[in-house]
Amino acid sequence: MAFSNKVRVEDLITCVICQELFDDPRLLSCSHTYCRKCIEQTASANKDQFECPLHDGNKILEKDTGSLPLNQGIRELVELYGSTQRSNLCTNCRLVVAEYACDTCKNEKFCSECYETVHTSPVMQKHQRLPTSQELPEMPPCEKHPRKQLEYWCYTCLTVICIDCLLLKHKDHKYTSIDGVTKEFETKININFQGIQSSLEYRIKQAEILINAVDNNSKSNQKKITNIMTLLRETIDEHEEAMRQQILTIEKEQKKQLEDYKTPLKHELQNLNIQKVTFEMLFSSKNYIKLLQTKQEFDDYVNKTNGTLKSLQMPSRTEYYLEELGQLQFIQEKIKQCGRYVEVPPYHNAQLEKLIAENGKKQTLNLKGKNLTDSDMKIVADLLRKSTVRKYFFL
Repeated sequence: MAFSNKVRVEDLITCVICQELFDDPRLLSCSHTYCRKCIEQTASANKDQFECPLHDGNKILEKDTGSLPLNQGIRELVELYGSTQRSNLCTNCRLVVAEYACDTCKNEKFCSECYETVHTSPVMQKHQRLPTSQELPEMPPCEKHPRKQLEYWCYTCLTVICIDCLLLKHKDHKYTSIDGVTKEFETKININFQGIQSSLEYRIKQAEILINAVDNNSKSNQKKITNIMTLLRETIDEHEEAMRQQILTIEKEQKKQLEDYKTPLKHELQNLNIQKVTFEMLFSSKNYIKLLQTKQEFDDYVNKTNGTLKSLQMPSRTEYYLEELGQLQFIQEKIKQCGRYVEVPPYHNAQLEKLIAENGKKQTLNLKGKNLTDSDMKIVADLLRKSTVRKYFFL
């Protein structure tokens, strides 16, 4: 298929605890999925508490496992995977995956051993062996003209038709072959999948960058505190603890906002993988009729997800600094008034911001001779990122 970065279906439908296909998959608030029985058994062995094995800190009591939502997308994917695997079995022995088709034995697929067994008689020797990849998809008969196979897609009526339908009821309609519309749909949906994946990956990366920035800001300020407090330890122990708690509280709040923003994005990424694998299995099984019947569902998913991504707003990160911390070296009596953890006022350059706003959606921005500082360049990067509209990237 044209879409790169294929997702292995087994990775999506296998429980990391039991290493089996999901059985009654339940979705945790951290977006990870496990079998209900695995959650309950693990909780029973750990004082009636289940902690997510992926070490994200998510915990749930055993009595609450029944209230966990069913991951419907994963369950349907497991069922689709099972039916696809069964359809790929040798039609003769029904034990192993088929490798060959026959140019004469219609609707039959064989493993290598069964092909030789079935075609041992002289009358069968003229049959030509074909790899299953070269087997043409079986087209069902038209309901209105049972002697004709469905071969075309009517753009006007958005339905599959046979040659008789085309010549009669649909003679003036725009149409194409089923193979043609399927390839067209494949191209379109893969482009949409790629756009959503790129947007999700970008947003997750930006969230991780901001989380690291919050962490670095916190560590930097804590280091300043430690260096100064070593000189005034007896006096400032109590106040030092208060400042640390303030920093850690704000750090926790900021990280929580960003993690809360990242969690639905990861869930959307999982949903995207489910949609991709579902489409790939339908397409690779050459069940074009079922594929086209679900065309609207895929289109609705793309539109809904793009709408969701447009509506999501990246939480802002506020930087803090330790105000008047240096005064603690000289004024022990006023120590509790020093080192307040306050926000760094956002830097503004009204003239530069106006220039960017007036530039609108133009492809270039002329900043020649503006003598920009590092803070100005940050404004340029942030405002351009927020105002730029890309066809498939909702940044």
